[in-house]
Amino acid sequence: MISHEQEVGRALAAQNRVLLAYVRRRSAATGDAEDVAQEAIVRVLARARETLITDPLSYAMRAARNILIDRGRRSIDVQIDDLEEADHPADSGATPLEALDMRERLQLCQRALEAMPPLRREVFVRRRAGEESYETIARDLRLSIEAVQKHYSRAAQTLRRAAEGRHV
Repeated sequence: MISHEQEVGRALAAQNRVLLAYVRRRSAATGDAEDVAQEAIVRVLARARETLITDPLSYAMRAARNILIDRGRRSIDVQIDDLEEADHPADSGATPLEALDMRERLQLCQRALEAMPPLRREVFVRRRAGEESYETIARDLRLSIEAVQKHYSRAAQTLRRAAEGRHV
């Protein structure tokens, strides 16, 4: 008798090309598509041990989407860390006052991003770090394209004001 986990594994193996195409359409780094798809499959198989999964492909697509979002967030964190390291006067041509100003602006932007409504922050992160299209984000979040564009625009405006040191 075949276990539920094996059934899910077979279904995903049969639909691997579809999952891979899905990931490639949403991934900025095409070389990572196989890794993301594989990680999604592993997550689905682990979940299949605990619960009944009726649509493994949809579940894997959702897992892949979440993995891409997580990677996008980590990418932003790495970029912020790089900026923090770059603002040390010994590492760059910045004066101590310029480095302090850069650090303060970065902290203001971090606080502004954290203070955003979750939906606006997600749209911004997915568009900016994940390089996802407005259409993809709108479909996934069940919003109109115009609403996604407005969220992105407002998030960018908020961060611009924060970087300029104006009240957010």
